[in-house]
Amino acid sequence: MVTKVYDINKDVLKYKFDYNEKETNILKSRMNKKQNITIDDLRRISLWKLNRTLNVDNDTLTNLEIIAKDNNITIDSELVKNTITKLVESDGIGFPMASSILKFIRPDIFPIIDIRAYRALFGKKIYSSQYTKELYIEYTKELYKIAEKHNLELFQVDEQLYEFDKVNNKKI
Repeated sequence: MVTKVYDINKDVLKYKFDYNEKETNILKSRMNKKQNITIDDLRRISLWKLNRTLNVDNDTLTNLEIIAKDNNITIDSELVKNTITKLVESDGIGFPMASSILKFIRPDIFPIIDIRAYRALFGKKIYSSQYTKELYIEYTKELYKIAEKHNLELFQVDEQLYEFDKVNNKKI
């Protein structure tokens, strides 16, 4: 296939730019000639360029706040299950991202699930189509067992499995 190169004398630029339209419009209105640029502004632009913007409804944000405060919350609670579902149904969030959000809010309850840590634990690669809420909960309970057996904090276990996989299994 031959690549067509734009010719300033012949070609007309009449295309509709529709890349991530909602976020593009938000960024254009917020950033155009903005004089107080923050690192969060740059992060948002970076996520836009990577096409990794997200949108979460207010109910889900409220659930996350409750999870952050509730000392009696468990991985099996209905609020947690509902929140996981709502997160993965949100724009730009899959199970690895949802688990990352949850881990940073409650590292004592939620580990990150990703290809490397999962492969280190179960000996096989997981594909995005295979993630489910039930699989995440099962994975989490396995990490609880490892944390208890090796006297580790939960937040350390997924990180250690990730590093274990990098050292022992190399490329994904």
